[in-house]
Amino acid sequence: MPEYTRWLNNADQTRDNEVFAELYAELRRIAKSKMAMERKGGTLDTCGLLHEAWLRLEKSAPEQWRDRKQFYAAAAETMRRILVDAARRRLAAKRGGGEENVTLDDDLPVAAPMDDDHLLKVHEALDQLEAEFPMDAQIVKLRFFSGLGNEEIATLLEISERTVERHWKLAKLWLYRELNPNNENS
Repeated sequence: MPEYTRWLNNADQTRDNEVFAELYAELRRIAKSKMAMERKGGTLDTCGLLHEAWLRLEKSAPEQWRDRKQFYAAAAETMRRILVDAARRRLAAKRGGGEENVTLDDDLPVAAPMDDDHLLKVHEALDQLEAEFPMDAQIVKLRFFSGLGNEEIATLLEISERTVERHWKLAKLWLYRELNPNNENS
């Protein structure tokens, strides 16, 4: 078992500060990427998202983490759900923003802000994509919500970079059609 996974599964013993620092830095990068898409002036910040995700992960953690891929996938999904819950609360309270919708596009930085309505539509579409094409959905989550590049995703999922690119293109097309049902040019 790699040192990283051993550290995650060894909560009761003394933890290696260097491994924790690496883990924390990676989770902070993921949280920062997710927060970059949020409206400014919200009550949740990068640190808050990271810590909330950590608490939820501790509560729902499996008996043993298989590997870091499983851990990072769970962390990314947990952060996504926290942001979706926050968006739902804001919409329920009728506190909408004036942010412009942003489409899922390779040319846009991950840090493009997204309004609550659009975030919820993407979330629902992603759940549908996951039911039909789990690999495509996992790649979208890792790329769009976690800010990972094709090479990082390929390494994490233990597939080729070309396979990641192929699934990414198919997922983008599927999501575009799902999010723009009235567009005849799709």
